[in-house]
Amino acid sequence: MIKIMRVAVVAGSGLLVGLSAGPAWAQPKELPAQIVTLGGSAELHKKGAAAWAPAGLRAELDEGDSVRTQVGGRITLKTASGQALRLGSRSQLAILPAEVETGPTRVRLDNGWLWVAVSPNSPPPTQIEVRAGPGVVAVRGAGVGLRRGADGGVLVQVHHGSAVCAGPNQQWERTLTGPQELLIPASGTPGAPGALTVDKLEATWVKWNADQDLAGGYGGAKPAP
Repeated sequence: MIKIMRVAVVAGSGLLVGLSAGPAWAQPKELPAQIVTLGGSAELHKKGAAAWAPAGLRAELDEGDSVRTQVGGRITLKTASGQALRLGSRSQLAILPAEVETGPTRVRLDNGWLWVAVSPNSPPPTQIEVRAGPGVVAVRGAGVGLRRGADGGVLVQVHHGSAVCAGPNQQWERTLTGPQELLIPASGTPGAPGALTVDKLEATWVKWNADQDLAGGYGGAKPAP
C-alpha cells in the first residue's frame, strides 16, 4: 500500500510539472508574419527559392524569407501578436533568424523606407529589432520610421514611444523618445538625437502611417491635416 501511494505521489508530481510546463511550451510564435495589406507591386523570395515571385495578400514570411516593393508599392506585414511592419516604395526587407528563443522578431532593412509599429506595453518577445546598415534599432511600444539611403546611412525617426539604437558590438548606444530622430552614418559614430523633422517628400507616407498607428491602437497623436 505504501509503495502504491509513493508511485501515485511521483506520478502526480510529474503531472504537475507537465501542466506547469504546458503554457510555456504553448506560447505562440511571432513568425511567420503575414501580408495584410498590399498596394502596387511587390515580390517575395522564400528561403531556398531560386527566384523572386509575386507577393499576394495573406502570404506568409518566415525566417530567411524576403519581401520587396516596386515603384509605388506598399506592403504591411503583421506578426502573430499584431505588431506591424510597413514597407514603402522601392524597399526591401528580410526576416532574420532569432538569436534567442524568447527574443524579439529580427528583420533587416536592405534599402528604402520601413515603418515599425509596436503596441504599448508589449512584452519583449513580441517587440521588433531592425538591423539597418551600421545600426541596430530595438523598437519598443512605438511608431518608428527608418530610411536607408543609397550611401548606406540610416535615418531613424521615433514619432511616438521609444527606441534604442546601437552600433556594431555595442560600440555606441542612443535612446530616442518621440518625437526625435537620429542619423546613423555609414561609418563612424552618430551624434546626439535631435528634434524630429519631416521631409516634404515623405509627408504623405508619414501621415498614412500615423493614421494607421492611431487607428490600430499603436499610439501616437492625430497627424496635422
